[in-house]
Amino acid sequence: MVKIIYFLKRKKGTTPEHFRAHYESSHVVLAKKYIGHLLTDYVRNYPTFALLNPSEIPEGTVPAPYDIGYDCITEMYVENQAAIEEMTRIFNDPEINPILVEDELKFLERDQTVMIMVDVVNTGTKPA
Repeated sequence: MVKIIYFLKRKKGTTPEHFRAHYESSHVVLAKKYIGHLLTDYVRNYPTFALLNPSEIPEGTVPAPYDIGYDCITEMYVENQAAIEEMTRIFNDPEINPILVEDELKFLERDQTVMIMVDVVNTGTKPA
């Protein structure tokens, strides 16, 4: 199993509510249409609160929220490297790519998107 994480930032002038609504009602639909058959899971995380260095907050103080700089952290799970290669092929298809880019330009700061692939280590704390 491979986990791909995207850090997404909303387009300047776009409210968090509009960003989320567009992502869920348009971009997620496109992702499912074009690569849904490759995904074993597809999760979007919308930060609601963050703290910087939370273990060092003095007792009795009210910590200031921390802006992580991203509006959504998306997780896509695929079975293997072959699925990643197929996703890349689909994303770069000359007929599909312009559709995805056109939609992204409506709500994303595309040049600020960060993608990472991670090895997942499960400590066994999830319920069976």
